Amino acid sequence: MSMNRAEMKTIWVVIAAIILFGLLQLGHDWLEDLFISINRYAVHSIMEALAFAICFALLILGWMVFVPTLCRQRLMTAALFTAIGFLGLLHALSGSGMPLHDPIIGDTPSLLLNWISQWVGALGLLVVFSLDNPIVRPRARIYAIISVLCIVTVVSLLVFQTNHWNQSVIDALAPFQQSSTLLLYAAAISIILYRHRIERPESMLTIVQALIWLFFAKLEESLGTGPESVQALIGDVFKLAGYYCLLKGIYLVLIEEPYRRQKKTEARINYLAYHDELTALPNRRLFADRVRAEMARAQHNRSRFALLWLDVDRFKTINDSLGHAFGDRLLVAVAERLCKFSEKPENVFRLGGDEFTVLLAGIRGEKEAEEAAQRLVELFEQPIKVGPSSFHITSSVGMALFPDDGNSLDLLLQNADTAMYSAKETRNSWKRYETKMNLKAKEKLLLENDLRIALELGQFHLAYQPLIDLEHETLVGAEALLRWSHPQRGEIPPSEFIPLCEENGFILPLGEWVLRNACFQMKSWQDNGYPMIILSVNLSIRQFRQHDLDARIAKVLEETGLDPQWLELEITESIMADVAYATEMLERLKKLGLRISIDDFGTGYSSLYYLKRFPIDKLKIDRSFVNDVLTDRNDAAIVSGISAMARNLNLTVTAEGVESEGQVAFLKELKCQEAQGFFFSRPVSPEKFLALFDMDKGKTDSKETAG
Repeated sequence: MSMNRAEMKTIWVVIAAIILFGLLQLGHDWLEDLFISINRYAVHSIMEALAFAICFALLILGWMVFVPTLCRQRLMTAALFTAIGFLGLLHALSGSGMPLHDPIIGDTPSLLLNWISQWVGALGLLVVFSLDNPIVRPRARIYAIISVLCIVTVVSLLVFQTNHWNQSVIDALAPFQQSSTLLLYAAAISIILYRHRIERPESMLTIVQALIWLFFAKLEESLGTGPESVQALIGDVFKLAGYYCLLKGIYLVLIEEPYRRQKKTEARINYLAYHDELTALPNRRLFADRVRAEMARAQHNRSRFALLWLDVDRFKTINDSLGHAFGDRLLVAVAERLCKFSEKPENVFRLGGDEFTVLLAGIRGEKEAEEAAQRLVELFEQPIKVGPSSFHITSSVGMALFPDDGNSLDLLLQNADTAMYSAKETRNSWKRYETKMNLKAKEKLLLENDLRIALELGQFHLAYQPLIDLEHETLVGAEALLRWSHPQRGEIPPSEFIPLCEENGFILPLGEWVLRNACFQMKSWQDNGYPMIILSVNLSIRQFRQHDLDARIAKVLEETGLDPQWLELEITESIMADVAYATEMLERLKKLGLRISIDDFGTGYSSLYYLKRFPIDKLKIDRSFVNDVLTDRNDAAIVSGISAMARNLNLTVTAEGVESEGQVAFLKELKCQEAQGFFFSRPVSPEKFLALFDMDKGKTDSKETAG
């Protein structure tokens, strides 16, 4: 076990005190000859005066310094050594030849005052460092000093007003006083070392050193015959060494260390005021200061600089699927990569969330800034390592130049942010700010505001697209699709408003509205005698991350009366990122009796292992593979592979985006069970879907008649 410097010093103090004590005993006769011509009472009085001065210094530490942060230990130590100082001073003044000495009574009052002073000191130090150390009110100083003065006055009166002392009792009491004082010092040392057994700071070890010197001071004094003995004088020297170490230790414990902690805290607060706690990058406040300074420099030098505003694509999905702890680690990794990208790491900032900025100072022209923006996008082509795994992420970067795209901090920031959101429309790209982008940003804001009231005003409605059994060419299901009829803008495609809903969290109430209304509609069709078919409803990743999702769905089914076996939930492959949570939630949903399908299969976190582990009923092949299945050999191979794999796993396969008879024939050849797309029907209203029921019934009747 390694020891720090203060611990080694304490050990050397113990060794030095023992050696010095032993040498003094061996050289006792020599010391007697050395001090024979010296007035020992005068030396003793000088020593007591010095001790009183140190006690007074301890009083000042507790009375005047850092009063707002006054703590119990500092106050009690100040009060304790006020009492010790006055008792020691009275002890010195009542010695032989001193003003308070009474020849009739003798040296007994001086001896008793010395004993009481030592008892009070040893017991007081034990108590002080055994208690907790809370902050106390400054006015407590008044109560403490008044109490000390009263106690010292009472003790002094009792000692000096007594006219006769039984010397035999005093002599018998001496060994007890000596042994008890030594035991109290030893106990105080033990308590301090035990309370700081895990970490022993220098300040506390300095107090231990003081107690060691006081211990040997009392031990040396106990070997003498009175104040005039050589042992008493040596004891006074030891006591002064102890008082000095105590003064130093009290200063370290109660003044310097709190001051250091305060300065460290202030430095930490100042650092956090200008830096991001997670990534240690400069934050928005320091960013604003740096940009203002750069603007002043650019105006003076008639130069230009660029702001690159970077946002991690799909970061909310990463947070929702893998958890915020993983998201934080990913942001730290992104920050480290950005610092390596910039020639000046101090010009990389985190503005909040997954948004970062890079300040390019003193650029020579637009081309240099554009090349830097492209390099910044390409920076994330290599996977980012987070823990033992590597992850591919992309970024969207917006660029604004000073003074071309803004001559003030707010305008420059706003335009860089606008350019970044424009780049997000395509993702993994960069865009420079253009004036027309503000119009798009304004439209997006207005659209987001309209979203909030669209549900209340009944502007949303559902359309249903049929799912067809390819082998029997019969209707087997309907997928509920959300549509928005805006009073001014007309029909707004889901590709415009669904990402907004995901971004602002509105997808949660909206998704529940879709589920409830679709279930009501399917139950209505069933009650009216239409064939039993599967209702397919899309579930967003944010809905899936709701820990009470199964309870919410169970409540909807109970309210609508729809049997769970006719409800199929469509989820995306992104749920596979958090395997443990996805497995648990899917099993809870399956217990309700629902069907589970993976939508847009092949475009996300595809894994055969996950398909085997998850309780899934169906795979829906993404339309991007089906579109060119007749002309692209790769797409044909992918669709063929997915179909074969699904059959081996006893999963149903549905092909999305079927638009031609040739695609239908190809899918039938692969034994793909189901399909949906414009070839069969576009999404239609509930009323028009009834015609599909009738058409399907007609086909069935024709086949039965032909058979």
